[in-house]
Amino acid sequence: MTKIQTVLPLFVPSFNRLKADAVWVTIANWAEGFEDKYGSAHVIAGTNKYLSNEIRAKCFSKSSGKQTEKKVSRFRKSILAKLAETFIKDLRWYYEEIKSTDIELEQFKNAPFIWQHHDLFQTKGLKIAKKLGKPSVLFVDAPYVWEAKKWGVNRLGWEWFSKKWGDAKPLNMADLVLVVSEEVKQAVIDLGVNENKILITPCTVSTKRFNVNDATELRKSLDLENEFVIGWVGSFRKFHSLNLLLDAFQQISSSISNAKLLLVGDGPERYRLAERVEELGLIKRVIFTGNVPHNEVNAYIGSFDIAILPSESYSGFHYSPLKLREFFAAGVPVVASAVGDVKNVIEQSDGGWLVPPSSKDEIANMIQKIESNRKELQAASLNAKKYAANEMGISKQIQMIEDYFGISS
Repeated sequence: MTKIQTVLPLFVPSFNRLKADAVWVTIANWAEGFEDKYGSAHVIAGTNKYLSNEIRAKCFSKSSGKQTEKKVSRFRKSILAKLAETFIKDLRWYYEEIKSTDIELEQFKNAPFIWQHHDLFQTKGLKIAKKLGKPSVLFVDAPYVWEAKKWGVNRLGWEWFSKKWGDAKPLNMADLVLVVSEEVKQAVIDLGVNENKILITPCTVSTKRFNVNDATELRKSLDLENEFVIGWVGSFRKFHSLNLLLDAFQQISSSISNAKLLLVGDGPERYRLAERVEELGLIKRVIFTGNVPHNEVNAYIGSFDIAILPSESYSGFHYSPLKLREFFAAGVPVVASAVGDVKNVIEQSDGGWLVPPSSKDEIANMIQKIESNRKELQAASLNAKKYAANEMGISKQIQMIEDYFGISS
């Protein structure tokens, strides 16, 4: 009799529902870890099936590099329009959950458990786990309604429904809930989830993708061969505090003549930030790359001498930033505002330096100090890479799942 291969499924929404590229990279990291551990993993996204490398290829497609601002009508900015838009999105998430999808379950019969990403109303993987008699694992970046409300997205009249059936139902159905931080853990407990079935598993990185980072050609192509490169990667949103970064860099550039700021990515704030760069007279010192496919981003990060993670405030920081893990995996030390998970990682690893939130002067002073002490910079680089290899890979978190369920490797 032919032995059935172990295929571990990861259930996620379709690409047209889940549009956050960084979340897809996290999903790809988990899928890659399961492939390495069990031999095969399939990401079931809506009606389609993907391998981890296929997911990566779809993340962060190249942008045109044109810095244009989308015009939004006055009505689209109104409270009524935003409520309507949120309501329609919730309906689409609900429809994604209830529509019928035929899935051949036999292929998953040898899987040790079923993994699902937490999104509003989504329970498909959890239901399939019950049908197969397998334990279910739900990975949670943040409860959907809770996180949206933090950014000013309201659900007047139906918040209770989305919270109860969209967030609390899947969380309580799962046999094990994985959360990325203490803050998210508390938000999940507040939804009635038993604390005993919650594990904190911060975002991870595919360390093997950053093991070889020869950025010589890239630095040459960007005219950065003899420059001190300060870098950042992301989706250019307000909560990334890039105004603070630009203001700090203005001070840095006045004292470090060969300093360049390399901003990798794209997003809604990019146009405004480009205008700010022009106002500060930094056009020749700041480089916007536009979006870079994720399977190429390691070279860009590898070109950094140092990375910065700024924050305006101590409060409300519940993330486990993927970019911090990727900086460390590439051996790039980090200057970061002392908030949340970022503070914990820097303190535990000695792979960077902490500064108070909202202080451009502290960021500038720290960069100036480090640039003049290359021995300290090199030591932090080695610490960062070592910490990434030992603490930030997916294998450690897979072991946590197996230990929880008593699965023998």
